[in-house]
Amino acid sequence: MSHSHAHTLRRSERRASAVDAFIDLILEGGNAPSPDAVAKRAGVSIASMYRYFETLDELRNDAIARITERFPELVFIPEIGTGDRKQRIATFTKVRLALHEKLHPLQLLNRRNLQGSPITAKQLDSARLMLSDQIRVHFDHELRTLNPADREDIVASISVLTSVESWEQFRRTLNRTVGQTRRAWSNAIERLLPVTKEEGNAPIA
Repeated sequence: MSHSHAHTLRRSERRASAVDAFIDLILEGGNAPSPDAVAKRAGVSIASMYRYFETLDELRNDAIARITERFPELVFIPEIGTGDRKQRIATFTKVRLALHEKLHPLQLLNRRNLQGSPITAKQLDSARLMLSDQIRVHFDHELRTLNPADREDIVASISVLTSVESWEQFRRTLNRTVGQTRRAWSNAIERLLPVTKEEGNAPIA
């Protein structure tokens, strides 16, 4: 390995350490940490921080991109689309709630910093579209029976229902427990999805 390649590799590793430190500090404290705090947690100098990231937005955008790598079990639905109607609803609400319970400090902070950061806005839009695509795949058995307009209405409704903004309303504003929130989301999804010949429409307990 050449000296220049080794230097580039070390720089990449230290930059990644700074991104992970930024994420961890937000999840622990709920607020954007200072560059000094990130540097200390990552074990790099503050001068290196300013070499790695020209702006705080750049660090924040790298953190958004890093989420799927660090927390795949929170972002992706296991065995997506498998199971009966009740099982799929249960799996979906479990994963979505776990995502928001763990990552809401970072999610909400990013939404507060949308203005003046088109890259952040684009990344969050991409994340929303990815989560919406998961809904289409996971509930394809029911959604395929609808015309395109009705199908997209239901996908949009489930997306909003299970968003971090909805989580904040349920868990913080309304002081609902995780179990109560999951029950409400599950029953709402049950009622939103069309009834097929093979599936009933009983509320989920």
